[in-house]
Amino acid sequence: MMKTGAMAVKRILLGTTTLCATSLLATAAMASDGVKLSLGGYITNAIGVAFDDDDAGEAGDDQNAVGVGTDAEIYFLGSVTLDNGVTVGARFDLEGGDENNDQIDQAYAFFRGGFGDVRIGSQTGVAGNMYMLPPGSTANFGPYSPNTTGAAVSPGVFDIEGMEANQDKSQKLVYYSPEFGGFTFGVAFTPNDDEKDYNNGDNADGEWRANSQAGNADNNIGLGAHFTHEGDGWGVDVGAAAYLEGDVQEEGADETEQSGYNAGVNLAFGGFTVGVAGTYLADSTITGASSDGENTWVIGTGLSYNVDAWTIGAGWSHVVGEVEGTNAKDHIDRVGVTGNYAMGPGIDLDAGVFYTWANAADEGAATDDSFNSFNDNNYDAIEFAVGSSITF
Repeated sequence: MMKTGAMAVKRILLGTTTLCATSLLATAAMASDGVKLSLGGYITNAIGVAFDDDDAGEAGDDQNAVGVGTDAEIYFLGSVTLDNGVTVGARFDLEGGDENNDQIDQAYAFFRGGFGDVRIGSQTGVAGNMYMLPPGSTANFGPYSPNTTGAAVSPGVFDIEGMEANQDKSQKLVYYSPEFGGFTFGVAFTPNDDEKDYNNGDNADGEWRANSQAGNADNNIGLGAHFTHEGDGWGVDVGAAAYLEGDVQEEGADETEQSGYNAGVNLAFGGFTVGVAGTYLADSTITGASSDGENTWVIGTGLSYNVDAWTIGAGWSHVVGEVEGTNAKDHIDRVGVTGNYAMGPGIDLDAGVFYTWANAADEGAATDDSFNSFNDNNYDAIEFAVGSSITF
């Protein structure tokens, strides 16, 4: 899931004019002070309680009603601006409390200048950075693509790259354009969507050719575009993104190349922001698993109001997933309100109240494990949570 701010508007505005030849970088004069290292990071915490359908066989079974969650990361950023104006550097993200032995979240080099921003290494791609969300979320909580949720299921499928790639930060080559009158775009190429960990057959730090295994998707493309304009007391942010798998390796049966598409628009008037966004996953279930001919789509709409240090938000999201081999569809809905208080620079307190309900495919139809098991074809949950966010 993505990290959503109080306004939950995803923007990537990088660089300044057109792409220069690679030789320009090779002939750049080194700045006298060399590369300088800086630190940054964040930590978010949440505590909440959820009341849901938790009898034997139901989605909330074997889950504690009360929970505490933490997400933390420290990044190391080294960069230098050369005499020709090109900034060269690298970024490394260190995860806190990672349970998957994946302590380094991102590690990439970048070259920035009038030509835009070129990045190479393990990183989130264009589709994972430039997809649109409506307003109404905080750093911890949201009606769509939430970072944390008390419900056992959620329609958080707006991030098309995160949903469909085996690794959402695989080794890739990424380009973000400079801004042209409020318009920016990005392109990313991922040779193999499972090439990141340097283990389990991967060898990204040795042989540069990806070890393509069964179930991997090779030669994937990410695309994104945004237009942002701020007028006198109003503003608009329009964006779209796509993630296209290339060649999926077979795993006992024919594998299907998946694709995902996202688009949205947010409008701001004074302290109010309203918006709508949607995502469509072709040949994919809500879990991101390949599902030949079956598709998933989600739509969300929300609003927020900011006055001084306070921001209040609200939103609704609805997801529909086709059940393979039938004409039936699964549904998940989520509504909620959020509040955020900025205590100081980089320090926020937030809270959320949400209601989630889900309906499995029509009774008698084949079941789909992607929405967990809904006893009697339905699931309901109400949750209350408070949290904090500290960035530095």
